[in-house]
Amino acid sequence: MDNLHSERSNEKAFVRFVNLTERTIEIVWINFTGSYVSYQLLEKGRFVDVNTYKKHPWIAIDHHTRDRLHIDKKFVYFPKTTREYLRERRPDREFPMEFERRIPAIVTIPVFSLRHTCLLGVRNMLRRPEDVDFLELPKKIECDLKQVIIQRNKEM
Repeated sequence: MDNLHSERSNEKAFVRFVNLTERTIEIVWINFTGSYVSYQLLEKGRFVDVNTYKKHPWIAIDHHTRDRLHIDKKFVYFPKTTREYLRERRPDREFPMEFERRIPAIVTIPVFSLRHTCLLGVRNMLRRPEDVDFLELPKKIECDLKQVIIQRNKEM
């Protein structure tokens, strides 16, 4: 996932990102060099329409915790063309080449294990991986907690 970036494409995609979480989220485009480009903040229940391209990856991030969220049940969203989207849902039907419509991209909170959810909760109280050393934790939990802190700090 570290090598993730946009690729050139002439295939247009018309997306509607919909925030179904109770959180303020950030919609982020991953550009041609792999850098994150903040596109829009969305409050709960809001949406934004985006004209993009098929090979342009997008992610959603919790604005407060910086945790990755799901877009259509995936951490990285690659838009589909209208025809691809409709062909998946209605394989029995033909659509004209010029037919376009907005494709819904639903942002939700991923379901994590209880262990990972606890790691995230403790992580939110710590700033640096070194802060974990002051806690009396088993080595495995210490190591995993440092990893989620590093990941969070990288997202910031």
